[in-house]
Amino acid sequence: MLCHKPLMLVVKDQYNILCLGLSGSGKSTLLAHLVGETTANIEPTNGFNIKTFPIKGTIVSIKELGGSGRVQNFWDYYFADKNAILFVVNASATEDELRLARETLRTVLSNIRLRGKPCLVLGTHSDVSGAKTEQELDLYFQNIMNGHKWQVLCCSSFDRQQTRSALETLIDLITISGH
Repeated sequence: MLCHKPLMLVVKDQYNILCLGLSGSGKSTLLAHLVGETTANIEPTNGFNIKTFPIKGTIVSIKELGGSGRVQNFWDYYFADKNAILFVVNASATEDELRLARETLRTVLSNIRLRGKPCLVLGTHSDVSGAKTEQELDLYFQNIMNGHKWQVLCCSSFDRQQTRSALETLIDLITISGH
């Protein structure tokens, strides 16, 4: 008789992360690449999209919400029971688009259900000529982060390792803040 012990993943915690950003910021592409899905026919998210996967000894469930103005009207319905915010911004966007992204994030962070939750601002399209650096984006967003553990990182949506490292940083922010 041969006994087989099933392989089990030991998980410390499970975190629920809300992924937000303006339409076209690269949320869907970023998450698809992260989990190894094709990005050939990615369409703008008109509702929500959920990706769940292990990372850094935890299970992460990321709920991505569409970034159009029509969908943004419903974002606050998804704020409860989230451990952190992943805010995706196109680092190669125009100044007007960056201002709109900052004001959008300011509104999100002012919601009482997200008070004190860690936030990672992830600048995508960092491989595009003229894209803002992490330092430039940091200066752009720092005045709205009161009471939040936060960090700015940049990546190419097509670099899975950069994206994974960014999410590991977000897990660290969650752990540090106790959320």
